[in-house]
Amino acid sequence: MQREKVEQLLLESTTSYPIIYDNLKKIYPARDGNPAKIAVRGLSLALLRGESFGMFGPNGAGKTSLINMMIGLTKPTSGTAYLQGLDILTSMDTIYTSMGVCPQHDLLWETLTGREHLLFYGRLTNLKGSALNQAVEDSLKSVNLFHGGVADKHAGKYSGGMKRRLSVAVSLIGDPKVVFMDEPSTGLDPASRNSLWSVVKQAKREGAIILTSISLSALPLLIHHS
Repeated sequence: MQREKVEQLLLESTTSYPIIYDNLKKIYPARDGNPAKIAVRGLSLALLRGESFGMFGPNGAGKTSLINMMIGLTKPTSGTAYLQGLDILTSMDTIYTSMGVCPQHDLLWETLTGREHLLFYGRLTNLKGSALNQAVEDSLKSVNLFHGGVADKHAGKYSGGMKRRLSVAVSLIGDPKVVFMDEPSTGLDPASRNSLWSVVKQAKREGAIILTSISLSALPLLIHHS
């Protein structure tokens, strides 16, 4: 059903769907005597603005492979995807300006503070001046990294859970229209996890979000597709 829907949408050139997967495949070739591995098998999907899609499964199930294709780290074996109407095979430089990413492993600079991370990434989304400072403050508050001087501590001194929350804040700064979160709740206690889902729920009102998890119970009841 999704396949037919995607084919029709591509004919219409609609802009109402921030994320469209068009028969997307990723196959890793045979190597060192091991057979070829199918990581993503012909995925077709269309997400409306305000919708989210959850991918569940153990490590090695292809979740990260899908996200890596979406953010330009690897190329599809066949098929493609359209983010904000732009083809990932030809327009990644433009797509990056409206995309947020929370990778599976935190990619933070240990010598930068939480605030400095958000200022840096906020500028990449063309935020400036008072709008940038306000967005950074709101982001820090939303993930409970604002009070008590935490925002101005080096990320290298953060706990694992604090680093995870900062990574989520980085992915949402500037209100991106498309967001990819790879196991965003890893390492979070229940209270922090619930707070995270509130932030994600607020963010997806203006865009589309893809989330992954190794456990169905780790993702909230805000998923429209899985």
